[in-house]
Amino acid sequence: MPRKDVNFDEKAPWWSGGLYFSCASCGTCCGCEPGTVSFTSDEESVMARSLGINIAEFRSLYVWTKHGAPSLRELANLDCVFLERNANLCWCRIYEARPAQCRTFPFWADALRSRFSWDRFASSCPGMNRGVFFDRYEIAERLSKSPL
Repeated sequence: MPRKDVNFDEKAPWWSGGLYFSCASCGTCCGCEPGTVSFTSDEESVMARSLGINIAEFRSLYVWTKHGAPSLRELANLDCVFLERNANLCWCRIYEARPAQCRTFPFWADALRSRFSWDRFASSCPGMNRGVFFDRYEIAERLSKSPL
């Protein structure tokens, strides 16, 4: 597992000058290709509560096992079960209760490994490299909370 804590007294990471990101509400990070959305038991409780259902019902309706671990289900079109699409916009039905994996995108260890990795993620995400500026401390904070 990659190291998540960042000590800026050591060699500064390539992203120490900051990065730009603003969600474009396109839904690409939440669908269109197969994926796994992992979550903790605490996050599961929060998601179930936000939907007004109990854990058993939440699991029955929205969870499956993928790679040996619970994951949010995907629809036939590979969208997350909670992704809603309208003509030009997408949104999450459980946005306020979404798990850390979703809240920390795109500041995941895989995306921040190198500039090349960041640009590879950005090639499918129109919100990366534009919009709101995140300084190295904000990036490190999100990275420390990311399960990926």
